[in-house]
Amino acid sequence: AFKGCSSLTSVTIPDSVTSIEGGAFTDCSSLTSVTILNGVTGIQGGAFAHTSSLTSFDLGEDNANYTSEDGILFDKNKTRLIHFPSGRSGHYTIPESVTRISDQAFAGCRNLTSVTIPDGVTSFGFKTFYACSSLASVTIGNNVTHIGDRAFKGCSSLTSVTIPESVTSIEGGAFT
Repeated sequence: AFKGCSSLTSVTIPDSVTSIEGGAFTDCSSLTSVTILNGVTGIQGGAFAHTSSLTSFDLGEDNANYTSEDGILFDKNKTRLIHFPSGRSGHYTIPESVTRISDQAFAGCRNLTSVTIPDGVTSFGFKTFYACSSLASVTIGNNVTHIGDRAFKGCSSLTSVTIPESVTSIEGGAFT
């Protein structure tokens, strides 16, 4: 759709749009804010990956499917973290209510330095933290059993990962 669009600075997804496909806004380097109105019922992982200037998501007050807390995009019940804005920096503790992290949810967050994944999360998948080049430490919750394909690929500053005994599978390229 808009992949690689370097001049797009903000976007409002109107009520007439029902889904946002994976990669739809990938690499839109000037995109700083996204407003999602009530019509959207599906957002695929990676829809906003590598949007290096993106700092927040805004949702209409009556949005039945999604919510935003501190500019971070979640499903309405805050059980699925859909996307962490790539332009944010520092440490982030994922809320305890989250049980699922979407594919590429943190992809391209070049200034994210550390993250804590709560015990409620049982797995995270494809390129979850891909190219988070400043990510130095990760604490993984005690119920995670699966770390997905290329989950931490390109995390060149990663020096500390606490992997709990609950992890039974780590896919190929997870720490490439």
